[in-house]
Amino acid sequence: MKALLLLTALAAAAANAADESPAPPLTAEELAAMFEGGRVEQAVETIMAMEGAERLDGFDMAREVWVFAPWEGKDLDDYLHLTDAGIEEAMRQAREATDSEEIGALVDRANVMAYNLAADLAECWPGDTLTRHQRHFERGLAAALQCGEWRLELEKGPYPLYIAYWAAGMHQLSLGRDEQALYTLNRALNHAQQHTIDSGLPLGLAPQAGFDLILAHGYLGIAQLECGLGSQQYDLAIRAFEEGIAELPDRADDYAFGISQLQTARAAVSDR
Repeated sequence: MKALLLLTALAAAAANAADESPAPPLTAEELAAMFEGGRVEQAVETIMAMEGAERLDGFDMAREVWVFAPWEGKDLDDYLHLTDAGIEEAMRQAREATDSEEIGALVDRANVMAYNLAADLAECWPGDTLTRHQRHFERGLAAALQCGEWRLELEKGPYPLYIAYWAAGMHQLSLGRDEQALYTLNRALNHAQQHTIDSGLPLGLAPQAGFDLILAHGYLGIAQLECGLGSQQYDLAIRAFEEGIAELPDRADDYAFGISQLQTARAAVSDR
């Protein structure tokens, strides 16, 4: 009888353990169905029910699905909720970690999520018709500035700093803070120049300088335009991309995208 009771107790304990086991990983199709059905909170809850090490991967996949899977009725407030939950979880894990390398890796996960949030919220992407409000630009700016701080703390190189300051400057332009944007986008250009040097490319506003440096000049040119300083910098960036399309066939697609991005950003801030 005692043996039977013991076996019964062990079976019950095993059943309870099974009930408390982490949820299986979500598929991209399941996430897309949740998002399209307006069930973002359910997606967050399902990801949070996974093993701790799998949660951040779940949030990364959720961002990819939300941004790139097509469906009607996308709402950036839902995207904010999803991404903020991922950043918070990465930092919670970092606070609970004890190994310095693990802490750094977890902060870096939060850093990447924050940058992606800032970039996705920017009003500069050709063909992006999502409705943006001031609260989205404010959150994008905060995320860009936060990831800039994390990148300094993590001793990232010039390219990660360049794109962090670019994102911050773009949101400042969208918010009408043109003089702040002028300062921030000049910092972005400085880091883009160092990245260009490190890449073995020549400096200057010429096709050979590469996509990143020309783009950085172009965004600074938009800030100069909004501050009443003329269009020369912007015009030179557009011209460098145009010349590069003709002279450097292997860069033609990137340079054509650079033109579209700059034109989209300029139109957006000019229409505020």
